Amino acid sequence: MPLIIKTYTGCRSCPKKQIKTLPMETLKTILLIFEYILFVYLLFATVYIFVYSVAGLFYKQKQKADVAKQRKFAVLIPGYKEDAVIVDVARKATQQDYPKDKFEVIVIADSFQKETLDALRKLPIRVVEVVFEVSKKSKALNKCMEVIGDDYDVAFVLDADNIMEKDVLKKINAAFDRGFDAVQGHRTAKNLNADFAILDALSEEINNHIFRKGHRVLGISSALIGSGMGLDYALFKRTMATVDSVGEDKEVELK
Repeated sequence: MPLIIKTYTGCRSCPKKQIKTLPMETLKTILLIFEYILFVYLLFATVYIFVYSVAGLFYKQKQKADVAKQRKFAVLIPGYKEDAVIVDVARKATQQDYPKDKFEVIVIADSFQKETLDALRKLPIRVVEVVFEVSKKSKALNKCMEVIGDDYDVAFVLDADNIMEKDVLKKINAAFDRGFDAVQGHRTAKNLNADFAILDALSEEINNHIFRKGHRVLGISSALIGSGMGLDYALFKRTMATVDSVGEDKEVELK
């Protein structure tokens, strides 16, 4: 039965008008179609997560005994007002179990205090100061690579609050020796002394299991996080030159 809505104008002497709307059966059909579309979308998302969750259980890290080449790394640490943590992060980044002449730690300092810059310059690292009207990680990385040149094989990007294990560069180099051009490291939480920190750690591990381990088992590239990742230097520099957004890791991943 059609649904009829009566409306009236502000004039009493004017004739009454009737506006016919869609029949109720048509509205029900439209609603049913929308429900089917929503169901298919949710089903796809559920199956996607389930398949990669199961696949992640079968992931095994491949080890290569002999490494043909020790690549030179540019360890890029962009930071914006990270005065509280950057000195300790930079110091520990220099303690890699990797030939000292094969990696250089480079802090990209955006809006750091003078005391912080002085402390950084006492370390065996390189400091590149940058200033932008609107600060972005992509801008900082692009400016840094413009300054430091091209004498590197791998760009290893590290957030200003990330601590590296001493064998990270050795493992990244081994992965490159197997033919990869981009390698995502496994990030873990340093402190679990707060509820939010625990939730963040759980989220990190879930994402690592599904979107990295699960992807690799089924032959798909791991998702990039934006830090703890090593990429072919020339490829990274060329790709980043076209990136000017906050989610630079996703743009690099898509390209």
